Amino acid sequence: MLKQFKGEIVYNQEVDKHFPHLTVGQTLEFAARVRTPQNRLAPISRDSWAKYFAQLVMTIFGLSHTYNTKVGNDFVRGISGGERKRVSIAEMALAGSPIAAWDNATRGLDAATALEFTRALRLMSNLFGNVHLVAIYQASQAIYDEFDKAVVLYEGREIYFGPATKAKQYFVDMGYECPPRQTTGDFLTSVTNPIERKAREGYESRVPRTPAEFEKYWKESTACKNLMDEIEQHEKDFPMGGQTLQEFVESRKRMQAKHVRPESPYTITIPMQVRYLTQRAYQRILGDKASTITTVFGQITLALIIGSIFYGTNDSTSSFTSKGGVLFFAVLLNALIAINEINSLYSQRPIVEKQASYAFYHPFAEALAGIVSDIPVKLVISVCFNVILYFLGGLREEPGPFFIFFLFNFIATLTVS
Repeated sequence: MLKQFKGEIVYNQEVDKHFPHLTVGQTLEFAARVRTPQNRLAPISRDSWAKYFAQLVMTIFGLSHTYNTKVGNDFVRGISGGERKRVSIAEMALAGSPIAAWDNATRGLDAATALEFTRALRLMSNLFGNVHLVAIYQASQAIYDEFDKAVVLYEGREIYFGPATKAKQYFVDMGYECPPRQTTGDFLTSVTNPIERKAREGYESRVPRTPAEFEKYWKESTACKNLMDEIEQHEKDFPMGGQTLQEFVESRKRMQAKHVRPESPYTITIPMQVRYLTQRAYQRILGDKASTITTVFGQITLALIIGSIFYGTNDSTSSFTSKGGVLFFAVLLNALIAINEINSLYSQRPIVEKQASYAFYHPFAEALAGIVSDIPVKLVISVCFNVILYFLGGLREEPGPFFIFFLFNFIATLTVS
């Protein structure tokens, strides 16, 4: 059951992790395309629906002006850090998950951008009816006021969970003093710190001190009783495993494309995933043309240098060592070309993990699409390198030996990649 609902509850910590060479429009259109429902309200194609919905979400979150701008990162020039956060929120909105968890998502942001991030979450909750669980540090009063409920934990024990507007008064009634200029968020966290908290006059010996005492006070409070009554009423209105769950399962099945198993958490089939991922891989290659062109010219330069070393060797037994050297360098350099891919593979790993948790696609589909998209590029690089090296190195100018040489080196390149 949990596997089937993968992607319905999503967790995001590194929210600004994206492919830097893709534009914002390409990033969000891909997210919309892999989560496009099979039964759409309007009789339009999947691609048209995805493009329209991506543009709609971009308008909601104020990203329309960045449609053709690269996402970027610390090394690739693109959109700002705050806009990158909003791209992540828009991506989660397109994922359509009812519950989203954000762990320290405002890390590294200034106060204004953090507030903008929180308001975007508030807007998404109002529009799509989903729930956001946010762990945030040093929240300003404006940020705190955006939330409906607040939970306070003290060494793993729940000491308050209820309306955010009543949290401050709950601890004031308990006996703790809130300084005039202290925000509600800072006051709630200070209550769990023996050094920062301060009891009101006359309450010094009556307020809880240890986590166990705080928990006992909470369980005996009226706020806790009201919370339990609210939970009990909700369970009566929406019983677990009842009609609500069945309706949810049926709606999920109607979203899935044809030939997708009902138990699968994915919206589209594996071949569709590979197709869309291959398309995105080519978009990444086109967005970073300089890297591919540099590799091609680098391999041509190496082929000219190595080939010139062995140029003009005799076709006799005395040149066996030289011919063997040509073959050795051919295999070695074809294999070492994959070294420049290691950094990109490690950098895209958290992105793939994040999007797989959203149930966008199966991770193996990304690997397969990478192989498919790599073949034409590797073929061009292999032709440029192996043709020059083969004939400049003085190897046998016959079709059979040449194509055997090319085949083995091309397979070596793909294998190491």
